[in-house]
Amino acid sequence: MNLIFIESFYGGSHKNFMDGLIKYSRHEITPITLPSRFWKWRMRSAAMYIAEAYGHALRECDLIIASELLNLAELKALTGFTCPVILFFHENQIAYSTPEGDKPEVDFGLANVASALTAERCLFNSHFHRNGFDAALRQFINDIPEFVPERTHTQIMAKSLVTYMGMDLSGFPNREIIKNRVPVILWNHRWDFDKQPGVFFNEMYRLAEEGIDYQLVILGENFQMHPKEFIEARKRLSDRIVQYGFVESVEDYANFIMRSDVIVSTALQEYFGFAVAEAIYCYTLPLLPNRLSYPEILPPQFHQQFLYSHSEDLHLKLKHLLADYRKLDETRAELVQAFAKFDWKNRIAEFDALFEEEVEKKRKAQKR
Repeated sequence: MNLIFIESFYGGSHKNFMDGLIKYSRHEITPITLPSRFWKWRMRSAAMYIAEAYGHALRECDLIIASELLNLAELKALTGFTCPVILFFHENQIAYSTPEGDKPEVDFGLANVASALTAERCLFNSHFHRNGFDAALRQFINDIPEFVPERTHTQIMAKSLVTYMGMDLSGFPNREIIKNRVPVILWNHRWDFDKQPGVFFNEMYRLAEEGIDYQLVILGENFQMHPKEFIEARKRLSDRIVQYGFVESVEDYANFIMRSDVIVSTALQEYFGFAVAEAIYCYTLPLLPNRLSYPEILPPQFHQQFLYSHSEDLHLKLKHLLADYRKLDETRAELVQAFAKFDWKNRIAEFDALFEEEVEKKRKAQKR
């Protein structure tokens, strides 16, 4: 089949997901991408640009796949394409946290709702995500003061399902565990408020003040002009930091993850946990909040040891992992096996089957 994937925010997990899907699918998938910046403008104007630049191609393809940072309703109105659309939600704008002091911008939520109504199928990357969207959508519709679209919630949720993300793990060689003399803590999340870097670095400062020996690898993409928590951490923890900042190549990224012993998340917002899953697959022990998507993607047998409930629990469990990290090689191997289920080689069949199902339904409808 001739498929087109539109990604208006081509970076981070959005990029990795799209690239992996194109690489492993048995269908021909043509990418349409825009750089991962100015996300608010992408939601407001990407449809107009894509309609101008690629309208003819969209009218000729068998299926369109798109992520949620795009107004599909506008794109369909502007181009007149008639093929089915599958919308993949990495995140959503009706349940997403906003920085303290900021008000949610209703137009972004409306764009997500209009896109979901336009698509033939809405895919969510975890049950946590779909359930949160379900509840937020009910509230979003209830907040409309008059002329309420009462069937919208039912229409959207009836075509929504969970499909866990695929991950291209071919760039992460399954090498032996590196025997570090000093434990290495990893940060490979976005440098953004919803990942709570301030909470993470406060824990790093506390460990340092208690005289606990560790080193620090700081990766992840920065979308801020002046990421103050990171700038402060670079000064205060300079003697412990072995890598500071984003690395371009997959090989360098994999090497730094493979050198790490513990990955810590302090996130307020996480619908899947792409960076965490990559790190776990590279033998890094996780320490994650007992919320969001983490209890879902981490098998239950690991919950007691690797999920924390509050800040003091984080501190105590992290100290324990830093003391015992050299004794947990067998556990690391078990985690690697558990997370191999997200490899594209194990995930692509479900996606290809969904694509074929939607195209076949459209063809049958046209023959009637």
